[in-house]
Amino acid sequence: MISVPCPRYVFLFALLGLSPAVVLAEQAGGSVSLGYRVDSLDWNINGGSGGPNILSELEWKDLDILQFRGELSGSNYTGIYFRGQVNYGWVLDGVNRDSDYAGNNRTLEFSRSVNSVDDSKVLDLSGGLGLTFYAGEAEQWRIIPMVGYSYHQQDLRMSNGNQVLWDSANADLLGVGGGPVPLGPFGGLSSSYDAEWYGPWLGADIFLDLPARGTVFMRLEAHRVSYFAQANWNLRSDFAQPVSFEHEANAWGGVWELGWQGVPSSTHWVWGASIVIQSWATGSGIGRIFYADGGVGVATLNEVNWSSSSVNFTLRKALDN
Repeated sequence: MISVPCPRYVFLFALLGLSPAVVLAEQAGGSVSLGYRVDSLDWNINGGSGGPNILSELEWKDLDILQFRGELSGSNYTGIYFRGQVNYGWVLDGVNRDSDYAGNNRTLEFSRSVNSVDDSKVLDLSGGLGLTFYAGEAEQWRIIPMVGYSYHQQDLRMSNGNQVLWDSANADLLGVGGGPVPLGPFGGLSSSYDAEWYGPWLGADIFLDLPARGTVFMRLEAHRVSYFAQANWNLRSDFAQPVSFEHEANAWGGVWELGWQGVPSSTHWVWGASIVIQSWATGSGIGRIFYADGGVGVATLNEVNWSSSSVNFTLRKALDN
């Protein structure tokens, strides 16, 4: 289930609560968007002292997402600018791959399953404030340096398991044999990996107003965030349920958006469109494993990578003052 834990996001919610007082003083606009988005997320851990540098690797790739976005933005008479966004997406298709290795650098693979991603979802919240500067002979350029805070969540699922590789000899190298594992579909898989990225960002919104032709805009954001994830590995009887392990690391990200919107109108909705590209990654971090007998193990999280691209079609309307 998508959720927004507190109190990590007090600053973000403060920005969202401040928005009406800031932007409605002079001009503001609200928009709704429907978009198509493609995401991928992967992570891997190492095997500790004497183990392979990549022991286990999980990847959710080619996630086709139907995304809804709502936005409120605008400025007051002093040029203070606000932008707040919420995105919610439903994963329609994609694939999960779960691989384990007995050798360094993804060699001596002994287990691989390819699984469905049914019921996965995504959520993004972002708010920011900036100050507007004008440029050009007709002040057609608006350049707005900004500071903000964002929260991003991927609730990723694994189901309809299908074992496509098992190598007992490689598994024995790590002492995790136990005999051959049959290939093909297997039942009961209902695991989850819920990831969160949250923290401040610096950026800029840039607008070029074209008389009678609308507005071209670009948004740039550089994020320095924290990463936290919890997983439920439901087929591992030696792991605790519902929290089997968690990951924690420092991360960074970049967001770039390029778009166009129609000529503003105080009485009509106008069309717009944009493309958004995001790239996020963590450094090395810590993994905590919670066992069914109450014990806790520690593993090194090597990295987490998340990429996202979307195309959005927008209806925007100026809000009455």
